[in-house]
Amino acid sequence: MNFLNRLRTKKANREALRHRVMTLHGQIVDAVLQWTADDRLGMKDEFPLRFEVMILAVALVLVAVKDEKELVQGLWDMTFEGLEESLRQRGVNDIRMGARMRVLIHNAMGRCRAYMAAMENKNEVALAESVVRNVFNGTVGQQQTVEILLSSVLKLPQRVLGGKNC
Repeated sequence: MNFLNRLRTKKANREALRHRVMTLHGQIVDAVLQWTADDRLGMKDEFPLRFEVMILAVALVLVAVKDEKELVQGLWDMTFEGLEESLRQRGVNDIRMGARMRVLIHNAMGRCRAYMAAMENKNEVALAESVVRNVFNGTVGQQQTVEILLSSVLKLPQRVLGGKNC
């Protein structure tokens, strides 16, 4: 293959990856918005709740695609592009953005590790405890709410990946 064909192939592969990442991210965002809408989780639908549920959902999809390093990185990057855009829409200015994003990334990485470890070890108790601690701030009015969220979130990778990698 000559040089130009290799360049075209690389560009096409990058574009296909970007499209796949954007599609996955959009499906995850749609699911998160459904779960958080109308106070379905017994909590006010605001940025902190959406952040927590988004990181939970992304972590579970990342477990399913863990062997596709470029997809994992692309989805992680797209998640934070979306969070940054959301903060900007809420009035966070450039001066504060760096500090806010560092805190979000730090928090997200810890939560993501906990969710992914629980999933990889097939430890539903640890996953439920992490969800209660992070999504519900350590207290839940009804355990049934946690179970409903987990039941739905655990189906997300299968739904957004169409059976691939699950």
